[in-house]
Amino acid sequence: MSAVQGTGGTKFGPYTIYERLGQGGMCLVFRARHESTNYDCALKVLRPDRRADERVRDLFITEADVSLLLDHPNLIRTYEAGEVEGRHFISMELMQGGTLAELQHQCAVNKLPLPQDFVLYILSEVLEGLHNLHEATGRTGRPLGIIHRDVTPQNIFVSFDGRVILGDFGVAMIGAYGDTAPGEVLGKLGYLAPEMVNMEEVDHRADLFAAGVVLYELLTHARLYQGDDQEDVLEDIAKARVPRPREVRETISRGLEQVLLRALARRPRDRFQSAEDMLYALEPHWSKQVANPYALAALLRALYPDRAAAWRVEHQALAGTFDLTPAL
Repeated sequence: MSAVQGTGGTKFGPYTIYERLGQGGMCLVFRARHESTNYDCALKVLRPDRRADERVRDLFITEADVSLLLDHPNLIRTYEAGEVEGRHFISMELMQGGTLAELQHQCAVNKLPLPQDFVLYILSEVLEGLHNLHEATGRTGRPLGIIHRDVTPQNIFVSFDGRVILGDFGVAMIGAYGDTAPGEVLGKLGYLAPEMVNMEEVDHRADLFAAGVVLYELLTHARLYQGDDQEDVLEDIAKARVPRPREVRETISRGLEQVLLRALARRPRDRFQSAEDMLYALEPHWSKQVANPYALAALLRALYPDRAAAWRVEHQALAGTFDLTPAL
């Protein structure tokens, strides 16, 4: 990295980097602090080995451009994007909590199945974010035609203050900015919609299929598409072979089973036509008195007592020193 190493971290333009949080196909993700606001963020930086790839660079820049246009409580917030000594970066909200995948694992470790009301609350929040994403327009009012393409438990974040955030727009298809290459499939295998595998036209309803897969797995406690042979899994996806949820877990109500089967329909026209439609269909099946941001925050504190306590101390310290809404 073209940056200056100091005793308190590595300087990167107006940021000081303290630790690496992760790595993806296009970028490295760091925990960093902006020097003028003294506020921590997640800093995504294009990987050095991908800088020479013009298409990867364009995808990263497109992600930055579109992320800056999005503003919704259930979508991860982007503060700024730019370039430091030839290294493109995106500064984003630092999620203090964990992914839905981590929450699932922690519940399993504690032999505590995630209650149905919590499952439906989390998915409802994801659908709120997806609806905003699908309806997003540019500054001129032109629809952006965004498809997330990677709605998975690894990209759904739950925070210690009870929020649910859909993140990582790195493989989103932005209709207003160009499409993916012909025949290219993006996203994680087990959450692909049939039309993505069959190389058919793809629109926002592929995201609703993926949300259906996430919901199916949370409610049944089983993977929808299983098997070690990738070709077999692809065939199952292509033909939308979906075991009836009540055959896997009989405690699922018939009404909720119908919602799941519609979300996982083979043909997009047979699914919910918008995230909002699916959201409304889920509403009768859960209680906001049982599952809400306060209840989710309490669950996370119980599952991650040490991390949650450290977050609370840091959060209170920050609140006493500067505005929690930075203007990066």
